[in-house]
Amino acid sequence: MPSSPPATVIRLRPDAFAAWAARLGLETEGAQAEHIGVDRTTLSRVRRGDIIPGERFIAAVLAASGCKFEKLFEVVQ
Repeated sequence: MPSSPPATVIRLRPDAFAAWAARLGLETEGAQAEHIGVDRTTLSRVRRGDIIPGERFIAAVLAASGCKFEKLFEVVQ
């Protein structure tokens, strides 16, 4: 039986995200979510790794931060 390829997921790099938010003075998760334009609950769940960030979340973070994808996200197999 052929094996299936390993699952690939995208994860937020929590330390890099926290450093970016700190540089902007975004101290609370609520302030961070508002700055990005996402729901605070969604941000919290992505940061904890409870959910995989979707394309809208990723686009919002990249647009708000001006960072490259690789700085704030990682692809994991």
